[in-house]
Amino acid sequence: MGGLDFSRRSSAAESCFVVVIALSLLLVTQVRAQNIGVGFYDQSCPRAESIVTETVREFNSRDATVPAALLRLLFHDCFVEGCDGSLLLDPSPENPDVEKAASPNLTVRGYDVIDAAKARLEVECPQTVSCADIVALAARDSAVLAGLNFQGLPLTMATGRWDGRVSSRNAAEAALPSSKSNVQQLTAQFSNKGLSQDEMVTLSGAHSIGVAHCSNFMDRLYDFPGSPNGVDPTLDPDYAAELQAKCPRGNPNPNTVVNMDPQTPFVIDNNFYSNGFAGKVLFSSDMALFNDFETQFTSDLNVVNGITWNQKFGNALAQMAAIDIKDDFDGEVRLNCRRIN
Repeated sequence: MGGLDFSRRSSAAESCFVVVIALSLLLVTQVRAQNIGVGFYDQSCPRAESIVTETVREFNSRDATVPAALLRLLFHDCFVEGCDGSLLLDPSPENPDVEKAASPNLTVRGYDVIDAAKARLEVECPQTVSCADIVALAARDSAVLAGLNFQGLPLTMATGRWDGRVSSRNAAEAALPSSKSNVQQLTAQFSNKGLSQDEMVTLSGAHSIGVAHCSNFMDRLYDFPGSPNGVDPTLDPDYAAELQAKCPRGNPNPNTVVNMDPQTPFVIDNNFYSNGFAGKVLFSSDMALFNDFETQFTSDLNVVNGITWNQKFGNALAQMAAIDIKDDFDGEVRLNCRRIN
């Protein structure tokens, strides 16, 4: 175009430039791959963690259910393709069947919080902080905002994750535990992700905050197998009656929700375990922890010592957030959390 040919004059300079860029990218890649840990962004983006914290606090000030949503977001992300932000990807012509479309993920919330934090971080330090790290940090901040007490110490979260490029609806539906799973199924699913049964029981305590849709436990209220009145006999009768009033049979509103913890719905604590032994948890999978010999003892210990449970939960959260972390060969730092670069 235009008649002037700059190719010969610029070829040497371009070659030199390409080599410099390639070496720079290699150096960045090596640094990122080798230094996954607490404080990863101290040099490259010093305000990274505080920006995420500020964003989560803003959203929490407007909606007290945000911490529960963000903890669930991390769990649903990490259990499919690892902790790589694959759940954040929107459908595209190239991949219409992403994790978001899987039935367990249709009620996942918190994407707007991650988007807001990412937008601020791209202004602060472009192309530096991964979406996967934002999800992990937001979950950490959510636990703290909800009241997790780590004996006065800061709840740390390693960073340096890469964002994945793969997202599959089928993989999500196969990997995510069901609200009707038994202890053996739950133990196997967590074990497949490198988490112990004790960590599974401990992380279940996150159900002391947040809400659940009636559809997830309606069978326990009206159609429980073998029950003469249709009510799961492990449910406290008064609690079952309360739930039936909130979730009547044939409820025309599929969006009706109930607090997971009837006592302290916005405080993450070990009430989940005392509620379980009292027959006041919503999911069959949660109730199983208190009726199965394998997990009764661990659940009972978590009732007795809330301080120990807090410590265990913080440690288990960090362990979960390290599942199958991507490296530079199969990951990237997305510019937009909803699509690959």
